[in-house]
Amino acid sequence: MAFAASLSCAAAANGIATARMGATIGTPVILVNSADMDFGKIAQGNTAGTVILAPGSTSSCTMTGGLIHSGNCHAATFDGQVRFLFALQITPPAGNSISLTGPGGATMVLDNFTFQAGSGLLGLTSTRFLILNLDGSFKFYAGGTLRVGANQLPGVYNGTFQIQLNYN
Repeated sequence: MAFAASLSCAAAANGIATARMGATIGTPVILVNSADMDFGKIAQGNTAGTVILAPGSTSSCTMTGGLIHSGNCHAATFDGQVRFLFALQITPPAGNSISLTGPGGATMVLDNFTFQAGSGLLGLTSTRFLILNLDGSFKFYAGGTLRVGANQLPGVYNGTFQIQLNYN
């Protein structure tokens, strides 16, 4: 007996699907220090004190510990640009403190950095701001507390600080 079998293999089915993909390239923030922080001239005696520089377009300084101040105080000024309605988060220097170095290696501490919104910004918290200008331009000011030691050596003291901006 002979059997004949016919097996039919169905053709393999192919499927095609389409998916969309996308990517967003972030806009870098532009930030420029347009004016440095300046505490003016300070005279002191035998006791330690502080000079508190309030940030703003018209900065002011408040002294403690019997310090005598002359000249103008100037907050650091920063100008920048990023997209309209982005939120900015300002992060002060590590530890919210820096050292200023003067004659013979003497130092003073600048700490308690504070920030104030300028043009193009709406302050949401003390370090978080919203961009309001359509072109994304903004300005903000930085101040802080300078700690002058008892019998601080006279002379010029300098230092630098970095802040970080995050945005979304």
